[in-house]
Amino acid sequence: MKCFLLALFAVLSISARAEDLSYFPPGDILPSNTSGIRQRTVTFPDWTFPIKIGTTTGQRAYIGTQLSQYHKLKWANDPRLFAYPHRDNQCEPRQWKLNACPGGKGHQGVDIRATDNRDKFWEVVAVEDGVVSILTRNTTVGIRNGVHTVRYLHMDPASIAAAGIKLNAAVRKGQVLGKVSNVMNGSKSTSIHLHFDAYSGVASAGNFFHVYPSLIAAYRRGWGMDDGIRNGELVPDPVHETRVGAAPAAAKPPAQAPAAEKCAGVAVASPLPSAADMTISSYWLYNCSVLALVADTATGARSLFYYQPTVELADLVASNPVLFSGTVSSGIYAGEAKVYSGSCGTLGYAVSGPVQSIDGQPVITLRGDRPTRNSRCETTGTSADTLTLTYLGTSAPALKLPPITAVAPSQPATGTRTTLSEQSRNFLAITFYPAADGSPPRLLPYFSNFPGLSPEEGPRDSRNGVIPRLKTDEAGVAISWVWLRKRALYTDGLALTPRQVAHSMAGVEPSMCDTADINPTAAALRNFGVATAVDACARVAAYLRGYIGFANGRNFASDYFGRNVGIDETLNLAVEADAFNWMRTMYSHESGKAAVVDAATFGRGIRFGEDYIAAYYDNRPDALHPLAYYSDPCNFGQPNCGTSSVEPQQPIAASSPVAANSGPAGTASSPETLESLTRAVRDLEARLARLEARPR
Repeated sequence: MKCFLLALFAVLSISARAEDLSYFPPGDILPSNTSGIRQRTVTFPDWTFPIKIGTTTGQRAYIGTQLSQYHKLKWANDPRLFAYPHRDNQCEPRQWKLNACPGGKGHQGVDIRATDNRDKFWEVVAVEDGVVSILTRNTTVGIRNGVHTVRYLHMDPASIAAAGIKLNAAVRKGQVLGKVSNVMNGSKSTSIHLHFDAYSGVASAGNFFHVYPSLIAAYRRGWGMDDGIRNGELVPDPVHETRVGAAPAAAKPPAQAPAAEKCAGVAVASPLPSAADMTISSYWLYNCSVLALVADTATGARSLFYYQPTVELADLVASNPVLFSGTVSSGIYAGEAKVYSGSCGTLGYAVSGPVQSIDGQPVITLRGDRPTRNSRCETTGTSADTLTLTYLGTSAPALKLPPITAVAPSQPATGTRTTLSEQSRNFLAITFYPAADGSPPRLLPYFSNFPGLSPEEGPRDSRNGVIPRLKTDEAGVAISWVWLRKRALYTDGLALTPRQVAHSMAGVEPSMCDTADINPTAAALRNFGVATAVDACARVAAYLRGYIGFANGRNFASDYFGRNVGIDETLNLAVEADAFNWMRTMYSHESGKAAVVDAATFGRGIRFGEDYIAAYYDNRPDALHPLAYYSDPCNFGQPNCGTSSVEPQQPIAASSPVAANSGPAGTASSPETLESLTRAVRDLEARLARLEARPR
């Protein structure tokens, strides 16, 4: 028990030492009127710290000037100098050539003190692998790795020899090189510290790297902390990073950062389901939406996707949330960004730009030529575009979610049709894409044989898919009804659930996504890969967001049903009111606004769809009327006919095989017989009217 308590005390002590870590930002050096290198680029993200420190030893080290006069102290080894905060001291006034310093000259690296001022006690280790290329009597050890060299100065000569360091010898990362001392020019003539620097080529050329950000990251890792590297930079840490004359700042929510102030009061949606199973590195603010960064440090790949978009954007970006994908190299992002359009879909364009510190905050600035499109979704040119993303932090910001409200949509006028689904009357935006070999899109037979299909080619979406046009609104309703009844997967006749419909619309097998959050299952991730599985379930979730308000989405169903509809609630579309409400829900999701179809038009369209099902699928061609028949309210006894017809409107599925055979077939009183007689009379009246209208 005593050993356990001692071990526990040691762990707690080490943790406490990590907690009180503090450091000044890069380039903040002494004397205060001197400019340092303020860039935060971490050139060497895999270094270990050059003095043994951290959780394995409990030892500390302190980066800072070895010139005690800057601290108004007379002794260079004063114990008060062996303390936090770390402070950059590269570019301190010197006459050495250093191209990266504002004045072109200065201290070539940084000075580091060990835990205390004991001489020849604290071990110096190699920060990386390499070969010993410099070994002098002045105790300089230089280790070359590729085209750069790392130097360690002022160690005790005997300790270097004891460590077995020899010219041209191979050295491994973490290997002991010697011990901290105060040897310079062959004598003990400086403070007890380690001078550390790194350069490319030869030292006399002055191409020294700014090592302070890399060392801070390494020090943090040594204490079991997040290294603070994001996008190749050391990001500001409001807890551990301080300013001149100030104690370490208290943590504050990242969402309160200055760049976010302009977005105060802007409502954002809840996190998109696509964020699941992503290893998120950091969060960024873009036009008041929160974006998440996924970084692959091995390859330099980067992607920024909408994590919490603004409410207005949520449904538009939910199915394709990646705003930027590309790479970062030397602090420069390059890749493809997306322009979103509710009517024309997404389109990619090339962007590039740096990540840099502006007013102490990391900012990514991407520039490119954004494509412009006309009302027919044709690209007509480009315009200069800038995407500015401001760092929020490594934890998801707590931003306000909007209240869920249901406002009954107003019926838009016919002339206000602006989206592709409205203009084409293809209300579900049923789309046909080019074949794998690149040949043009081909309509499936059920669509190409449909009598309501317009001969005019429909508009194309952003992936060159054709959205066929329909001749009338009734035809648009009919073909969507045919799709739902005969083409939709994972549903069962006229009894269906929103989840089933969403999977069918997305073309995603239900077993790929879990039942709660619509995230990929372990099997889907394993069998299809993370990217494919996440994209598939994101498409399903996007439909559910619009349909029923999943993940705080638009929830068109609540507009039409007057209540929230459950994700697994069974809807009986044999009931006309439920069918009308659900189909309008689907139509509105495609257009993003109130459906343009009224109840009367919907009723005629459903009859058109049932008749086409009977003709095409059940081989009953006599069930189908001419196209004009379904646009005439008088054929359905509807009030706006202008006649006093007493023919009652039949139930939605009256002409389906099940409904037609439910009564005594062949009797004069059966619905099928009465309907056939009525159709014959209507057809005869229509023919007579056409004959009378012919020119004589």
